[in-house]
Amino acid sequence: MEFSKNKLLNLIKWRYFPFVILTIGMFLIHTCFKLGWGDDTLFQTLKDDNSVLIDRYHGWSSRIIIEALLIIMVHLEPIWRVLDTAIIVLIALSISKLFPSHNASITNWLIIGILFMYPFIHMSSAGWIATTLNYLWPLAFGLFSMVPIKKILFYERISWYEFIFYIPALIFAANQEQMCAILFVVYFTFTIYLLIHKRINMFMILQTSICLMSIIFILSTPGNVKRKNSEIQTWFPDYINISFIRKIEMGFSSSWFEFVMKPNVIFTVFCILLLLCMMVTQKKKLYKWIAFIPLASSLIFGLFSNVLSEAFPAIQKINNSMTQYGTRVNFASIITWIPDIILAVVFISILISLYFIFINKKYAIVTIFIIMLGFGSRMIMAFSPTIWVSGERTFIFMYFSFIICSVILFQVIFKSEISKFDTFTKSIISILALLSFLNTLYLLG
Repeated sequence: MEFSKNKLLNLIKWRYFPFVILTIGMFLIHTCFKLGWGDDTLFQTLKDDNSVLIDRYHGWSSRIIIEALLIIMVHLEPIWRVLDTAIIVLIALSISKLFPSHNASITNWLIIGILFMYPFIHMSSAGWIATTLNYLWPLAFGLFSMVPIKKILFYERISWYEFIFYIPALIFAANQEQMCAILFVVYFTFTIYLLIHKRINMFMILQTSICLMSIIFILSTPGNVKRKNSEIQTWFPDYINISFIRKIEMGFSSSWFEFVMKPNVIFTVFCILLLLCMMVTQKKKLYKWIAFIPLASSLIFGLFSNVLSEAFPAIQKINNSMTQYGTRVNFASIITWIPDIILAVVFISILISLYFIFINKKYAIVTIFIIMLGFGSRMIMAFSPTIWVSGERTFIFMYFSFIICSVILFQVIFKSEISKFDTFTKSIISILALLSFLNTLYLLG
């Protein structure tokens, strides 16, 4: 009996045990998915042959690799449920491998806790299989394909067989426009970094070249042009009349509205960690309260907005300021500036806080870089007429930029050895993870 108890304790202490819990939880969620609707039904009617993909290339999309797999997966629903669960576990495992941790087991528990908070209902907007293969799978393979960057930077050994997985993963991920842009910026940046430090790495150059070729392929695909023209007529006829400045504002405000002006658990957790880190690292500095701005904003305009708007109706008006054309800033009316000013202050305060938190400014630059990548991936949508109709699924990369930075920030709190902050963080994440898991099950039920 005691032997079995010890085996159980050792299993729970195992650094990868959190991923076992994630697998069980995510598979349970996947059993609740109702399939066979949206774009899934469209792809069920397409034949699995080259002519279909050629037609799609010339008439609709550059996502040839993704759609080739999608045409197969829509006919294998039980297998998709298993594979999609594995994809989410791959995301968690890749995040764990990307950044050095003070305690791998606790860090992995944190990762799965925040992953449970992600609103997976976003992945149903165009049909579960179609949406996940176009967004969740490129994210997973994209993060996985970045793991060798970390290994190269930290002089870790990479076995020859690992390249067999890293290269195809990047090719698949780079077939999605937002992920391709992220991968190119990441690989190009770190390739230049290595060159500056006189460390020429052919694998980095190869991966950067693949990303560049994918960008050229995406931009030169005739189907993308035809699709854009078609979607302008269908979804946003006035899109061609919108000025460049207005599109920039539309992309900026719509991106940050999702996190600041709506109840958003992941962003609130990130803001809590940001504030705690500033309190840990900048104890006697007055400017540590800069990190309170994002948290206060996420609570006032997000989680508690419905309650507070009863006493302060202006909150509801600010929350309702988003239109099809952004917040419609009018330079002649100061009131119209307020939503964008709030969003800009939150954005800037996040960047300033991240800079001051880390003594080693390399880590500060990395976290700022991650936030900017996530934000940039959503800003791209400002130049697409489907900015609104594509829905929340286009925010996935920005969501995960906050998730990844939250993992990095937790390391700062954990290393500080201030037990009250450490305990508070673990408790909050555990409670919110459980509530989010239950919420997802009920939304799907």
